[in-house]
Amino acid sequence: METTFNKPAIESLKADIKQSSALQRALKQQRKTVNLKGERIIEPDQASWKAYIGGLELRVKYAAYGLMRGKSFSVTENHYPEENHPLNKYQNAINKCIEFHTQKVEEKVGI
Repeated sequence: METTFNKPAIESLKADIKQSSALQRALKQQRKTVNLKGERIIEPDQASWKAYIGGLELRVKYAAYGLMRGKSFSVTENHYPEENHPLNKYQNAINKCIEFHTQKVEEKVGI
């Protein structure tokens, strides 16, 4: 499934990835139960759960980003061969992510 998309949709997804990864970095300190530098905003168990879910979402976004740039799953995550790649079970979520960012750009442009 090697297709390329328009550059604004790719840039939209790239900005979304940057925002999600910044949230993951912010949650790292909140997951600690002791010796927290700064102020606690969220409880450690909730921060751990949000970090786990955010990690799964980031994996889907990275896969969608790779597909939008014309890369295959085995190039995006090169630990596995293409035939039985674990990202295949997230194909629906990846397609929805691509569709969301493509529609977001189309609405912005007014197509």
